[in-house]
Amino acid sequence: MKSIMTIELTQIAASGEAFGRDEDGRAVFVPDAVPGETVEVETAAEAKRWRRGVLRRVVTASPDRVEAPCPHFGPGHPVTSAEGEPLNPSWQRAGCGGCQWQHIDYERQLSLKRELVVNVLAREARPGNTRQKSRQIAEHLVADVIAIGTRAGNESVDAPPVLDFGFRTQMQFGWADSQHLTLAGRDQRPMAVDACLLHHSQLAELFAGFRSDRGGSERVHDEDLSPQPGTPAVNRVTLAVGGTADSLSDSAKGVLILHSDKDNPPNLELDLPVNVFFLHEADDPSLELLVGDWSYSLQVGEYQLISYPPISRSASDGHLMADEALAAVAAELLELKAYEHLLELWPGIGARAAVLSEQVATIVAVEEAELPAAALQANLEEFDNADAWHGEMLPTIRKLRRGRYHFDAALLAPPGGQIEPELFSLLTRMRIRRCALITDEPARLARALAALEEEGYHLAAVQPVDLQPHQPGSTLVARFDRK
Repeated sequence: MKSIMTIELTQIAASGEAFGRDEDGRAVFVPDAVPGETVEVETAAEAKRWRRGVLRRVVTASPDRVEAPCPHFGPGHPVTSAEGEPLNPSWQRAGCGGCQWQHIDYERQLSLKRELVVNVLAREARPGNTRQKSRQIAEHLVADVIAIGTRAGNESVDAPPVLDFGFRTQMQFGWADSQHLTLAGRDQRPMAVDACLLHHSQLAELFAGFRSDRGGSERVHDEDLSPQPGTPAVNRVTLAVGGTADSLSDSAKGVLILHSDKDNPPNLELDLPVNVFFLHEADDPSLELLVGDWSYSLQVGEYQLISYPPISRSASDGHLMADEALAAVAAELLELKAYEHLLELWPGIGARAAVLSEQVATIVAVEEAELPAAALQANLEEFDNADAWHGEMLPTIRKLRRGRYHFDAALLAPPGGQIEPELFSLLTRMRIRRCALITDEPARLARALAALEEEGYHLAAVQPVDLQPHQPGSTLVARFDRK
């Protein structure tokens, strides 16, 4: 029999679980709980130094506990209050492996996210001689987490103060044998959901249109996406929209990417304003346009830009206002002046560069990936002070250096959070005094600090931005100054 124990939870783990200590001093990790609560848990797994518990009853609830609005959120079993009242009445529909913190008040989520970043920097970077000193330095470096509000011009009485729902413009799904779009459940098995509250209204419309259960949209039918003899099995589907309007239209199309490891694309007949692509994921990946156009419109601040099919899976990808917010944070953190010259590395399609072009005298943006580089070139054509470059990063930076380009500051967003000390060495030799690094990987950032110090840059400040509401992660903009 699995044991039941009562425990007080005092802290938050990097995994997003609350935890406390049992009578033997072992850490007990409990998902779906909040630090500060006393709970009854059932032991699900244990080792010499830790246990993992399944929440059964909240004996003393935190004032930060709220009712999760999504019926698919939470554990797939009943959890009760101390009085026996159900805390998750929709538990039979629950079990989605996406959101982890919908049961926590959003303001508390922000404070927990900052705590996690501070913990990682103090533990992994060890900036001080002692554990206590490292903690103090990390506390000083990390600012409060910025929450994203409603886009300027779209404010209304009904508009939420923060955009913690309705913000996603891109999401990847499984494609089950039953022809349902699925998300990974907590048990990692595919789980069909009828809606996702994170979806922007355009993405929600696209998702509803491609739901292949009989209750889905009438504009696309099950047989349209059913496998035919000789056609490949689609194993995953990416849906994306530009966020340029409240609904899809011929001028505001969505994007559908069908992922397969087979050779031939399927035959589809769709009645949605959507561009359809086939991504062949075998040894030599290739992308093929099946329906519509290669590009679609993307809204960034006051600009409508073009984008090509989204293949990246960065944690911050797909947030309606990610580039707008990160550009504003970077401009403030770098203290950019109107007479300065900015170098942006890995700018993607140029969304941040478009916003930042208003802040500086000139900007040079260097992109490695072919499709984003093509969009970057098109999007920056209208800006007299912006120049787009395409090429491998290190050789291109060396070319800029040989050309005697002068930059006052640099903004970097390396894919996958990869941080190359050699790149910072080149930036040092170019006499760039201030750099800002965008990353979703705080541990990787922390572990790279010593090497970056050797290359001439020290960490001056870290600004977390919440592009992942209801998840423990946050996107960091870290400022480095040349010594």
